[in-house]
Amino acid sequence: MSRFLDPEGKKFGLPTWPWRMAPQHLRTRRQLASEGLRPGGEYEGQVRGPARRGPLQAYLYDAETAVPKRESSAAQLEALRIARWTRSADATERRGIDATDMRELIEQARRDLAVRRVERGQPSAGRGQGRERSR
Repeated sequence: MSRFLDPEGKKFGLPTWPWRMAPQHLRTRRQLASEGLRPGGEYEGQVRGPARRGPLQAYLYDAETAVPKRESSAAQLEALRIARWTRSADATERRGIDATDMRELIEQARRDLAVRRVERGQPSAGRGQGRERSR
């Protein structure tokens, strides 16, 4: 018998199963994500297993209450792309390499995104935009 088998939750405070032995209707976040789903409520149990640095642990969610993952809008994806570019430019400059060309590309992408937002009637600066980062 495994030391992590506790379906009633008496030992660990919530129902617990050994790694890879959970009931079929309970899934981890990663398993739900691979099916295009996200948790639709609170976790209902956990799986645990031995590991070198301490026990492995993952919360389990009921697959029947799971809901579809949200789709990102084009503007959100564009903003994430610009943020990645900005982080790359910052890292480049930290290493002593000139990132002027990258910064010009980033600024042009920001202007293009702002123009598209105005054309759609959205506010020009969303959450996290419109403020300069200190360096």
